[in-house]
Amino acid sequence: MPLSYRIEQDTNAQSPSQWEDTNLFLVANHRDCHIPEPGEKRIPSDRAEIEDRYRKTHWIFPLEAYIHSGVHLSLSGEGNYPDRQWDVSQLGMVFAAKSEWLLSKSARKAALCKVNEWNQYLSGDVWGYIIEDETGEQVDSCWGFYGREYCEQETKAALKHASEAIPA
Repeated sequence: MPLSYRIEQDTNAQSPSQWEDTNLFLVANHRDCHIPEPGEKRIPSDRAEIEDRYRKTHWIFPLEAYIHSGVHLSLSGEGNYPDRQWDVSQLGMVFAAKSEWLLSKSARKAALCKVNEWNQYLSGDVWGYIIEDETGEQVDSCWGFYGREYCEQETKAALKHASEAIPA
């Protein structure tokens, strides 16, 4: 039985802050981008307070945002933004646990991955797939893939598995 699939944008994607990962997370405090630390609902008004709390246990990387018709995050000074003077704000930090990343260099790579993940979420680059049989009945679906290319790879694997599971 032939199967078909479609890939759709996940309009109800779970925010990375909902994963409550205390090893790798970011905190942002700006009127256009408010992200508290895992398990918290508010951000301390004093940035030093949160830095002091994690200084011994986490690598800390400053975070900036280009806010212009949306929000794009980057580690401070690394975003290639057209007008830093007006549209870029220092808004928070990325925290990477020293117990997981022993070297600053590896922690920085992890922080860049976390920033990329957030940018995918903020830009709507989160996807899902639906696999249907020839009658249009849904055989399988899965949502929450960050990046369309990743979703396409997983869809093909799921389609192969679903095709093998259906008796000829």
